[in-house]
Amino acid sequence: MNIKGIIFDLDGTLVNTLDDLTDSMNAALTQLGRPARSPEECRAMIGHGLHTFAERALGKEQIHLTDTLAERMVDYYRDHCLLKTTAYDGMEELIAALRKRRVRLAVLTNKNQAPAEVISRHYFGGNTFDPIVGAAPGRAAKPDPQTTLEILRQWKLDADEVMFVGDSEADVQTAMAAGVRCIACEWGFRSREQLLRAGANILIRQPAQILDHIG
Repeated sequence: MNIKGIIFDLDGTLVNTLDDLTDSMNAALTQLGRPARSPEECRAMIGHGLHTFAERALGKEQIHLTDTLAERMVDYYRDHCLLKTTAYDGMEELIAALRKRRVRLAVLTNKNQAPAEVISRHYFGGNTFDPIVGAAPGRAAKPDPQTTLEILRQWKLDADEVMFVGDSEADVQTAMAAGVRCIACEWGFRSREQLLRAGANILIRQPAQILDHIG
């Protein structure tokens, strides 16, 4: 095994964004007169993009407000995405070690493109991840493998030279669909049991363990 590139999910993998996402969603819900959601409720709703997050936060009876809620959440999150978010313990050291080994690094997230870039660059520097790919009009979201395969083509690497690191079912499914090795993180937004049910066969409990799997 000789891994030359790693694609990272963002929320729940590189950084813990749960509190800022919860606060932003609740600010938007309050504006619409809807009840707030707890961090644990939001944890279960995150991972499939903003539209799905908004749908789940509203519930079926208020689903007609999805677009409005999403817009207001985006407006609030824009100025509040770095207040409580933190890089996971050991992640900055891992990224430094991977860069020293000249492993290529990318971010692929279902978070909107603008905050994905802001957060990735704020915590890990402006030149660490190339590319940083978030949600955008016309771009297929995970678990669709299209964007993962585009990153492989950009890097000019084969699937067996690339690893996908994530914390959700969507990440595991994306890796499987793209034919790349997957490492599932137990520190993120999903439980070990959920990751195993999704098909994960390599699970780790701390970032440094990734070094054991790159060859």
